[in-house]
Amino acid sequence: MKIKRENFGWLFTVVLLALLLALSIYLGISGWYFKTEVSYTTDLKLGKTLQMGVDKNSANSISFNLEGSFLAGDKLPQIISIKNMDDEKSVYLRAKIFIYSSGNQTLKMDLDETVNWSYNEGDGYYYFNDLLTMQNKVALCSHIMINEATHLQTNTKYIVTVLAEAVEENQDIEALWGNNPIKSV
Repeated sequence: MKIKRENFGWLFTVVLLALLLALSIYLGISGWYFKTEVSYTTDLKLGKTLQMGVDKNSANSISFNLEGSFLAGDKLPQIISIKNMDDEKSVYLRAKIFIYSSGNQTLKMDLDETVNWSYNEGDGYYYFNDLLTMQNKVALCSHIMINEATHLQTNTKYIVTVLAEAVEENQDIEALWGNNPIKSV
C-alpha cells in the first residue's frame, strides 16, 4: 500500500498523538509526573480553636499545618477539645500529638495539658483522668509546644496531628492500653 503525499500530515499527527499518549501514561504510572515533596494543606490553622469528636471504641485525628519557623521549646497558643459523640456510653480517653515531616518522620511535640490530663512517657499519650460522659467535651490543651529534641527547618511546612482514642467504659482498659488512667490518679 502506497501512502499519498497529501496524507503525510494526518499520519504524522496520529503518530505524534499516540506517542504523547503513551508518554503521559508512562509518566503517570511511574510517578515522575508528581512532586516528591509533601504539600498537604488544610483550612485548619495554628491558633484557631479545634474540636474533634470520638465515638466509643474508635479513634479520630485532626491535622493542621505548621510553618517551620518555630524553635524547640516554643509555646504556641492552640486550644484543642475532644467531644464524646456517643449517646449511650461514657468513654475512657487518651490523646497524642506529633509532627509529621516530609521525610516520613514523626517528630515529638508536647501539650500544655489542662487539668485532669496526665502524660505517660512510656507510650507518649496524654490520658484523661476521668470518664468522659456521653455528649460532653473536655479541653485537652491551651498551648502546644515544640519538644526540646525537635528541630524544624525554617522554610518547610509541617503537619501537626492530634490523635484521640476512646474506649467505652465497660471495657478492660488496663488490658487494652496497659494502664487505667482513673486508677493512676
